[in-house]
Amino acid sequence: MFTKPARLSAIGFCAFLNFACFTTTVFADLILTAPPREDSNLGEETYGPLADYLTQLLGEKVVYQQPKGWFDYAQKMRDGYYDIIFDGPHFAAWRVKHLHHIPVAVLPGTLDFVLIAKASDDEIQTVKDLNGKKICGMLSPNLGTSLVYELFNNPVLQPIIEEVSGGMREVYNKFRAGRCRAAILRYENYERLSHNEQTGVKIIGRTKSLPNQTITVSQRLEANAAQIADFMISKQGAIAAQNLLSRYSKKAPYFETTSSERYQGIEDLLEGVVWGW
Repeated sequence: MFTKPARLSAIGFCAFLNFACFTTTVFADLILTAPPREDSNLGEETYGPLADYLTQLLGEKVVYQQPKGWFDYAQKMRDGYYDIIFDGPHFAAWRVKHLHHIPVAVLPGTLDFVLIAKASDDEIQTVKDLNGKKICGMLSPNLGTSLVYELFNNPVLQPIIEEVSGGMREVYNKFRAGRCRAAILRYENYERLSHNEQTGVKIIGRTKSLPNQTITVSQRLEANAAQIADFMISKQGAIAAQNLLSRYSKKAPYFETTSSERYQGIEDLLEGVVWGW
């Protein structure tokens, strides 16, 4: 278990004879994190400046902590170890329901994914044609992969997910090289394909739309949630998060307001579907 108490108490020991005892309160650092999509250097470059700005805002030390991997990230998240998290709406929804996290800001737009197959593949015309076939997608519990599983209602008739690391472009490259009969791409990534690339593929399925990547805060920051929300949607907040925004929201480099209600039910993508949730 990775347990980090909200407040750490250091109690002065009584000295011999009649020296007075006293108690002081030591505040643990607030921990900001995000999924292990970057190496540690890029992670610090992306999120470290935001941690520094939040430290100034809250008057309490905020540090960015890079997860060691997806298992480490998921386990510590479930244990309530993190205080400020930026990640996908399925994780945010799970924390809202089970850890009473508070969503404070969301990237503009929605997350939409498509299933593509090669235009010349006459055998693959609809989603159901992929039963038992390989689909290239990012490592579970990636949101796109989780959403595509939802398209297959029969647990007996399922595709085989060929898990690819390295991002959406690498997913597309593996598909193009013939590793899979279909690929899961964010619609935004599909739109970025060249005209020739788009001509060479066809969309055979679309997932439902979900809120974009979201920042949530733990109950430890409940009293500061509105303050953090106001900061994140401000110009100063955009400056603080400019490295994050340039990486994940280039066309709309700012955060928007959000609410817990937007995430109701999205945790179902994890619960009872992905191991450990």
